[in-house]
Amino acid sequence: MLEIFFILAVLLAVFIVFYRQAIEQYNILQIEASQLDELPKLLSERTPLVLRDIGSPKLFTPDTLKANARLQNFPIGNGQTLGTYIQKPNTRVPLTKKASSLLAKESGLSVWAEHTWFPRLFQFPFLQHIHTLNTEAFLGEMGIRKTTGIVTILYPTSGNLEVTLLTEQQEKCLPKAWRSRFPETFTIQDTPLVGEIKYITIKLRPGNMLCIPTHWFYSIRVVDKSKPALWSRITLDNPISYVSSSMESSLDG
Repeated sequence: MLEIFFILAVLLAVFIVFYRQAIEQYNILQIEASQLDELPKLLSERTPLVLRDIGSPKLFTPDTLKANARLQNFPIGNGQTLGTYIQKPNTRVPLTKKASSLLAKESGLSVWAEHTWFPRLFQFPFLQHIHTLNTEAFLGEMGIRKTTGIVTILYPTSGNLEVTLLTEQQEKCLPKAWRSRFPETFTIQDTPLVGEIKYITIKLRPGNMLCIPTHWFYSIRVVDKSKPALWSRITLDNPISYVSSSMESSLDG
């Protein structure tokens, strides 16, 4: 029995050490869909990664949603439905954690991510048993969020996005009320260190994915605000990051 507790303690320590590791450099890796076998190894480098040309989205697009009367009536807040958003898009649609998860499930994104991407994230299949995958569906823009999962994957299914990334080191320069804001909007009135805030912006189109390691900050802007912007966030968690992800979600609302 003591041996089992010892092994569990060692595994927990390894998880914690691995979870706290973070890269503070703005290096962006990029691979093509034909290089998917390299994905687990590259994710272990803890650097943002763009996965290009994985194919046109087949779920959670305006066409697939228009063909589904039930999803068109999905409530997205403020008396709006998913159908009204597609007809007249808004830039900010603050879906709750429960609503975004339900929308991913109802649209098929959750099953797609679980079967298509979950197995591809590991070099060793047995690691799947101690990790979980959470998929959410979103509309429009999103202010700053912090990644807490082992990897956070952003996948647009309609409309081009601009994703702004900040390293964990930038948090000391951010104002206390940074949640749901956009980095480019900060002024000296928000924080005296506004001139020290460094970030990069990546353009992301449907058919491409962006994998963000843990402890980074990101925000999302819509390029063409006259068209529906639909996208998914897929979060991979181990037991340690799952607790952190749950706490962060409660703060984001």
